[in-house]
Amino acid sequence: MKTGDLVRWTHPEGDGLGVILKVFRHPDEHGDGEAEIWWLPSLGQHGHRGIYQARHRYMEIINESR
Repeated sequence: MKTGDLVRWTHPEGDGLGVILKVFRHPDEHGDGEAEIWWLPSLGQHGHRGIYQARHRYMEIINESR
């Protein structure tokens, strides 16, 4: 996971696409890490950003930046 990666939120009650703005801590054997993500506007919702677990069961990387 790195800055610029495109991610998808796959929660059954709401999905979305986002871009990783910054990785604060990478996931490792000691924790899930943290990343700042900009979520794109979708389904009448405004775009927003926030800090999320970098390794979360509802988030997947769908396109890695170069």
